Amino acid sequence: MQMKPFFLLLFFSFFLIHPIVSEEKPVPPGPPKEGYFIITYKNYSLNLEIDVNGYSVRSGHSNDDSSGQADINYWIIPGTNKLKVRLSERKTNKKDKNKSDFPKEAEVKLILGQKGQFPDEGVLLHHYEWNETNQTNLGEWKEISFDPPFFPPSELWKQAESLTLNQELETSAIDFLKDFTKVLNTKDHKKILSATAFRAKDTSEVRYYPYNEVDELKSIQGMTKAIGSTWKFNPIKIKFKLICNNQILEITDPKGEPVITSKKGAAIPIYLSRIGGKWVIVR
Repeated sequence: MQMKPFFLLLFFSFFLIHPIVSEEKPVPPGPPKEGYFIITYKNYSLNLEIDVNGYSVRSGHSNDDSSGQADINYWIIPGTNKLKVRLSERKTNKKDKNKSDFPKEAEVKLILGQKGQFPDEGVLLHHYEWNETNQTNLGEWKEISFDPPFFPPSELWKQAESLTLNQELETSAIDFLKDFTKVLNTKDHKKILSATAFRAKDTSEVRYYPYNEVDELKSIQGMTKAIGSTWKFNPIKIKFKLICNNQILEITDPKGEPVITSKKGAAIPIYLSRIGGKWVIVR
């Protein structure tokens, strides 16, 4: 039986169209829309410093070889972010017990991980590696700018003022910390919760944990029971540093250590922002 021209046209059209459709490749999935920005690092025979938007992930004071990781969701800001790395020679002598036998090398990775993953299972965003053939000079900062595929949820960046360091700002921050230390020493759980509420809620959101006021109160109760009224604020030789697009004021002693400490060995790192014209503990 002969095909009529109309049916013959349909027959060939079917086979001309379908191979094209079947050859379409699936679009690979894009980067995750949420997760944890993680810095992993290792360094041998060199000192390593890592900085994210002004926040010190790792200081360069240690003469020890090391490897580690740090979750930096708290310090990721809207817009362009900056990861800085600096390597420097160690000041060692023949009697130094910490002298490394490894060749000079270091590695820093910026990874986007998901809950339940090991860091090496995440998406690699940036990789910086140094060995003795590297062109980057020791002692110089290597800056890596990056625009994250998403920003961790946070109300802070929408509300915090941009700050400028001056005498008035510094005096105001010191007065705030004096008052905050007094609140800590009252052991009044609700007053302490009120003073730290923004931090508790916002950092829970950044880390994808639901904020629970009852749990937060229990945590404060445990802290006051262990520490008591032994908190002290040392306003002498304070170091002020603006970080995260000048929206956070970090306050430390000259060595980078917390200025609010207790006789029980505890310490509170201080990160403040101005929200609605008032100082707020934010990190």
